[in-house]
Amino acid sequence: MSDDVKIPLPQSLQEIVGSLLFASETPLTAADLRESVRAVEPEEGENREVMEVYKTCTGREIDAALKGLEKALDVAGCGFKLVCTGGTYRLQTSPGCGRYVRAMLKLDRPSRLGRASLETLAIIAYRQPITKSEIEEIRGVDVTANIKTLMDLQVIRLVGRSELPGHPFLYGTTPLFLEHFGLANLQQLNELDPTLQRSNPREKAAAYKKPVTQMELQQAAEEEEKPSPAEDEAEEELDDENEEYEEDEELDDEEDDEEEDEEELDDEEDDDDED
Repeated sequence: MSDDVKIPLPQSLQEIVGSLLFASETPLTAADLRESVRAVEPEEGENREVMEVYKTCTGREIDAALKGLEKALDVAGCGFKLVCTGGTYRLQTSPGCGRYVRAMLKLDRPSRLGRASLETLAIIAYRQPITKSEIEEIRGVDVTANIKTLMDLQVIRLVGRSELPGHPFLYGTTPLFLEHFGLANLQQLNELDPTLQRSNPREKAAAYKKPVTQMELQQAAEEEEKPSPAEDEAEEELDDENEEYEEDEELDDEEDDEEEDEEELDDEEDDDDED
């Protein structure tokens, strides 16, 4: 190619973002897109000023370009659209064109989840993190087979262990779950059906705190009944004061007895003198 031939610059940041998403084999975050755009150094010549503008793009400008691209694809109706799942963006074929894409790629019809598995998945999505026993308590039936199916399809995963007795496994959804159902995040579940609000994460965390045993309750009660060091000192001072008070009373009683004896002796002497 001759050096005289100039490659035209993209007309907008939206055009650059669209080409990056089209060329990428994996979904990209807004930060990935911004980094890719800013990585290109401006060329010398008349294009430098325009390229400087792209190189200094901000996160807000990338977000605006993504929104513009999404709207443009919807209006164009070109068979694919911009999808955001779990904070990442990708271009995806329209659902209505799926049968034609599968026919071209010689792909089998994707397996569909049965009603029981869908119900189990919905419970996990709205109540995660959740244990198997809690799912069974809601559904009223054993869900072992359903959980295995969902794990094999990689739409749910183990997210930890509960602090409940036995430390059962906790289940939650995966990024593939968001991708499959076209959700940007789990908060969008509330928008799908306002009557099925997701559980509060803080309340769920509190529910999995280790329960207090009867022995721990008894120990806590004993600790409360046990007097503090300040109370012990106050009791000792009070006992000392009581002892001193009792000693003073005993001395007073002895003095009174002595005075009574002296009075009796005086009375006896007076009687003898009269005789």
